[in-house]
Amino acid sequence: MTNVPDSTEVPAAWQQRFAFFQQYGPVGSTPEAKAAYRALPFGARMRLGFNIWAFLFGPVYFLVKGMWRKGLTVLGVAVTLGVASVLLGVPDNWDRAFAIGFTAAIATVTNWAYYLHVAEGSQSWNPLEGLRRKGPA
Repeated sequence: MTNVPDSTEVPAAWQQRFAFFQQYGPVGSTPEAKAAYRALPFGARMRLGFNIWAFLFGPVYFLVKGMWRKGLTVLGVAVTLGVASVLLGVPDNWDRAFAIGFTAAIATVTNWAYYLHVAEGSQSWNPLEGLRRKGPA
């Protein structure tokens, strides 16, 4: 059971995200969630599905928001992938493209992870927690 915080606990922007997540779950998890997401205006879709601060600051953003376990996981994966790219001699342009893709992926899961952290008290190390698509019932 979710415990959605009241208006004094999170800013209005997060309240809108939390209301969507409480009603539909993560973006794209069900046909209803997809339809509701597509019905939103472009700006609302961007705020719901992408976190620019997580894109810019990565694991540090997770730590600042209190999700230190997930932040350490993201940092560990980033360092591991960086070391692997150096050892494998990946060309710089491929390395940059992959790094941007990785940070964009993290930015798309951050809002849902923060919802789980605040509303459900998640203490998981998995930043992808609860994102599995739900099949037909």
